[in-house]
Amino acid sequence: MSDTCARTAPAPRTRSSPNTRDDRRWRRRFGLLWTGGALSTLGSMTLTLSVPLIALHQSGSPALAGWIAAAGMVPRTLLYVPLGVVVDRHDPRSVMVASQCARLACVALLVGPVLLLGAPVALLAAAATVHGVCAALHATAASAAVPLLVPRDHLPMAAARNEARTHATQMTGRPLGGALFGLGHGLPAVFDAAASAVGLCLVARLPRLRAAVRAPTVRGEGEATRTGPAAGPPEAPGRRASALFRETAAGFAHLRRDRFLLLATAVCAATNALFQTVWLVIVVLATEHGLSAFLLGAVLAATGAGGLLGSLTATALVRRLHHTTMVVLCLWAWVAVTVPLALAGRPDTGWLAAVLPLAWGGIGFVGAHMNVTVTTYHTTRVPPELLGRVTGTVRLATSAALPLGVLCGGHLLEAVGVRTTAVSVTALLCLCALVLTLVRAAGSDPPAPRPSPPPGTATPRPSAGPRPAPFGSEGRHRPGPSSPGRG
Repeated sequence: MSDTCARTAPAPRTRSSPNTRDDRRWRRRFGLLWTGGALSTLGSMTLTLSVPLIALHQSGSPALAGWIAAAGMVPRTLLYVPLGVVVDRHDPRSVMVASQCARLACVALLVGPVLLLGAPVALLAAAATVHGVCAALHATAASAAVPLLVPRDHLPMAAARNEARTHATQMTGRPLGGALFGLGHGLPAVFDAAASAVGLCLVARLPRLRAAVRAPTVRGEGEATRTGPAAGPPEAPGRRASALFRETAAGFAHLRRDRFLLLATAVCAATNALFQTVWLVIVVLATEHGLSAFLLGAVLAATGAGGLLGSLTATALVRRLHHTTMVVLCLWAWVAVTVPLALAGRPDTGWLAAVLPLAWGGIGFVGAHMNVTVTTYHTTRVPPELLGRVTGTVRLATSAALPLGVLCGGHLLEAVGVRTTAVSVTALLCLCALVLTLVRAAGSDPPAPRPSPPPGTATPRPSAGPRPAPFGSEGRHRPGPSSPGRG
């Protein structure tokens, strides 16, 4: 693990009134980060939707379109942890700038020739891969930048706003991409390039958040020293590869030590897989009972609307309730919104039109509270120099559950039918909620590591042992002249 690097920009003070200069500064910078992330996500969704459609239109092969769509998803999922290493070793602002520049080059050099010059459609597979990796890199760097810009007391608010942005872009990105593709096959690529360019300008206005670091050289159990120009001769390739492996594994090691984060990741991965099955149940029910395409689209869009509404109410609950309590409440709420699907006998069209949007939207509403809870825990408890790797590790686990849930759900639906599948999903959610409720009632909450220190302060070296070294203090940090506090 490398030492935490000092920020080059001044950190916000702990207790600043809304009219102070420091307060206005961090709010303006977070606004730039938030807007740049929204444009990046919106452009990425439009291009991701259009690339398989372009391949299908150019080649007429659905199989080729499917392979190109997978090329944008699978590499990104597998590379989440290495991308976290990149973010932890470099300034998040520089990583975001580089990713946006690579996206512009991807559109110009890989998508443009297919649209304008009749180049081979196989170039779109490379474009989907590069674009997906760049989007994941930008998202991971943006997550790591939040605790370096926002005071600790305002991190739940920042997490809620980022969650609202995610659901808002989900609601608008896919319809916008479809509409642009209908007007002209090249318009989604043009829109993505324009969004990347504007996002690049916004991110470039942010200050440097931390200096780049090199891989640590381990000199004993639990002790690391930072390498540099004065650290002696360069490492051999074998030792450099070993150090890189240790850096990559540090995210998994921290997740294993942090019992709450491990528990929350397991819950999120399991529910992600289960909700892919719920999605299949909804689609099958809508198809069997002849719901119109408009109603089906409204049902599937309900999760974005529910998530947007949930992100507006999550901050107050996250501030008041313990994070384990929030996870338990979210599980029981998910049980409540899936019960109507499990109890449905032979529903009519009117019942489906009313219940399916409420169930799917309720899943999104509760999911926003879960995401804000876990994100707030990340940014307040995980050391800043590990945030990229831990975020990548968590996203790897939760994203890998999505295709698994689709595959298992499809086979389960074919084997036992819609109602039994819905009952099975609800029963599994109820079992998870019951187990966590008993754990919570027994008073055996997973111990959480102490929060990370304010930016600009030295990080103590971790001691050997099963628990990470403390970072910062639990209470409010009183800012001093040499150590400005974040909360």
